[in-house]
Amino acid sequence: MKYKTLAGILFVALVPGFVGCDNDRPSPTAPTAGNVANPAPPAAGMFMKGTVSDTAYRPLARATVEVLDGPQAGLSTIADARGEFSMTGVFDEATRFRATAEGHVTSIRTLQPFCARCNPSWWINFALDVPNSPVNIGGDYTLSFVANATCTMLPDDMRSRTFTATIPVTSSAQPADAVFRVGGATFFEDWNAISIGVAGDYVALWLETLVEQIAPNTFLAFAGQAAAVVDTSNTSTIVLPFHGSIEHCVTTAEHGRYPDCYQGRATARRCESSHQLTLTRR
Repeated sequence: MKYKTLAGILFVALVPGFVGCDNDRPSPTAPTAGNVANPAPPAAGMFMKGTVSDTAYRPLARATVEVLDGPQAGLSTIADARGEFSMTGVFDEATRFRATAEGHVTSIRTLQPFCARCNPSWWINFALDVPNSPVNIGGDYTLSFVANATCTMLPDDMRSRTFTATIPVTSSAQPADAVFRVGGATFFEDWNAISIGVAGDYVALWLETLVEQIAPNTFLAFAGQAAAVVDTSNTSTIVLPFHGSIEHCVTTAEHGRYPDCYQGRATARRCESSHQLTLTRR
């Protein structure tokens, strides 16, 4: 998934439990910052950070992360309440790390590629499966947003929006995340992707950022997460609370671009609240 410039980076940085750089899987854990050629980490030691979550983006507090080989083999640490951890030692790109958490499937990974724009430049992000098979919600849907009743700053006709979506089959064979595209409207460039993560009967949708282009200089942006336990016996209608922001933005330029909305060249009305997202099979 292509992450969205400064707006997406700032949004991720402000969400507890989701920080860092993740260049090898589409995930809300971090903005993508292109890989830069770099020599192996110095032999004198390096500082790295990481996260441990389940495959539906929920941080796993108290998860154990252990170094499996190299001079630091046996070194371990515990993830904090946000699922974050850090280590300092002699590692390289072949060093294997193992993450374990009660009730989850153990995962072994190596460091992600060097990221010059990340702080620090070395990261590893784990997404642990659960033993239960993921609920399959794959199919064609109508996707609807309804803004919280308190969002009176949004225009009345912008407080409810309906789109189309085709969600890929969710199974134990899929990657930790899948991405699907939203249709049925005009969107700004390619800002119409939603990440989906599933852990057993828990489904999470991550929006960073969905941008409908209402007019040449008017945009409606959705950013946040919609997640809940799904009734596996009935997936014809799935109602998820959507925690995040809905923003109505009008640029000062006649043919503006969505980046104008967060670069001071627009009038924006934004509502941060708990909204509703509904998926209805078509």
